[in-house]
Amino acid sequence: MLKVFIAEDEEIIRLSLRKQLAKLEKEGTVQFIGEASDGDMALSMMQELKPDLLLTDIRMPFMNGLDLARYAKEMLPWLHVIIISGYDDFAYSQEAIAIGVDSYITKPVTTIELIDAIKTSQKRIQQERERQNQPDQKNKLMHFEYYKEHFFHHLEKNGYDPSELIERQEKLNFNLLGQYLTVIYIKLPQQHLNEQSYQHLVLRLNEVFDSDKNVLPVVYDTLTIKCLVSGASEGKSMDKAYYAADILKYELLSMEETAFVIAIGNTSNRLTELRNNLLLTQQFALESLEPFNGKIIQRADTLNVADAGFVLPDKTVLNLNQQEFQVTELINTILQSLETENGFSSSSAYQTTQYLMKFLEKLNTNQGRKVLAEYQEADLVLISKTPSVFRLLLEVLLTAIKNGLKEKSYQKKEQEHPVVTAVYKEILENYSDPNLSLQVVADNAGVSQTYLSTLFSQSKGKNFIDALTEIRLDHAKELLRETDLLITAIAFEIGYNDPNYFSYLFKKKIGVSPKAFRNSQNK
Repeated sequence: MLKVFIAEDEEIIRLSLRKQLAKLEKEGTVQFIGEASDGDMALSMMQELKPDLLLTDIRMPFMNGLDLARYAKEMLPWLHVIIISGYDDFAYSQEAIAIGVDSYITKPVTTIELIDAIKTSQKRIQQERERQNQPDQKNKLMHFEYYKEHFFHHLEKNGYDPSELIERQEKLNFNLLGQYLTVIYIKLPQQHLNEQSYQHLVLRLNEVFDSDKNVLPVVYDTLTIKCLVSGASEGKSMDKAYYAADILKYELLSMEETAFVIAIGNTSNRLTELRNNLLLTQQFALESLEPFNGKIIQRADTLNVADAGFVLPDKTVLNLNQQEFQVTELINTILQSLETENGFSSSSAYQTTQYLMKFLEKLNTNQGRKVLAEYQEADLVLISKTPSVFRLLLEVLLTAIKNGLKEKSYQKKEQEHPVVTAVYKEILENYSDPNLSLQVVADNAGVSQTYLSTLFSQSKGKNFIDALTEIRLDHAKELLRETDLLITAIAFEIGYNDPNYFSYLFKKKIGVSPKAFRNSQNK
């Protein structure tokens, strides 16, 4: 079933399209999920609603339909577009073809024309899936998936020199050179994915990300998913990571996989740090206290102490943000990792000491400050050369860290993110503004739209659009009960420029029309 979104600035035409779609909904071929009267609002809503098909006018306020189609297809790679325009203009139709729209139909739109256009889109979707399932194409995609598996396996096990990574970027079809890189790791409780589901997910992710050289996902048959994301800056890389994580989450939910956790690691522009970040992100995901609840978690948001982590010579990852760690066991683990073929590695011991001292400094506790004051740089160099003395230093440092974590109460608490609190307050104060959108509040909060969408939905248990709609309809019910305002006036009062859409939405969400609701309250 195609999920359809309408972007059209004329109320009468939106109403007409809704009525035509209602007939198709009864046949079970489409599902109308939302509408907007301008391109800017449409793009914000579509990010959260994730339609399969966009019906859009060309000339609209703030953002025209061609720009909307272009940006929306970048945001939702699977999206199909039908242009509905009052202008039979050759230049418009040529640009629409270049963007990749399925159909271009002129107003007034008849039901037959709309049905034919939707069938064209459905046919294209089917053809794309059939093409991917052709034996030659399918084998080619699966071989590429195995190559990516090998790449990630070698990266995790031995790492690559920067020159080796650069050599592989063309074959991987992924931008590595001069980029900021972010790791995504997805864990699921299932032990194994059946072959059919595994191949479906591989083919689907290829369909979604094939043309995107800044996203490199790999799926294992154990249903572990790893992904590298690149961007020209740290902010762009992290925004892209949230975008990719949001798409991966959507695809898993589409497969009725609801038990998973998606972990986003730190971002770095150093190729030499890529393996370290992969191991740390994987460790973070596997040791996360989060249940398998379909959430996206970011390492930087959940670390109790800002910490880049530390990987010991034998690839063991130190995880100090847990006050439950056992000092003696951790000392033994560290010492064992420092034993090499050439004996005790004093250089690695010194690096480990430096890491622990910095972590203790970040804790900033009384005990920690006293310990740090007792040791000078020269002392640490000498101590790191003698295993027995180094053991004693480890005991002092790890004990101070464990006590510091307890003192600071760095246990995870279920607290609402301050950005979400501020955004929800803005919704409550400005719900009557018809231009209030996810993009607007994201700009006001100084965060990306994708990041805010994820943060808000996970904190509130509903997306931004649903929260805004709920607040608006609650106020509508209040006005229907307590005033004699016309329904048209109430629609404008709560932020809807189209009274017909308000009535449609009210009945869809509340179960009765605004008029019927008012009558029931006055009995």
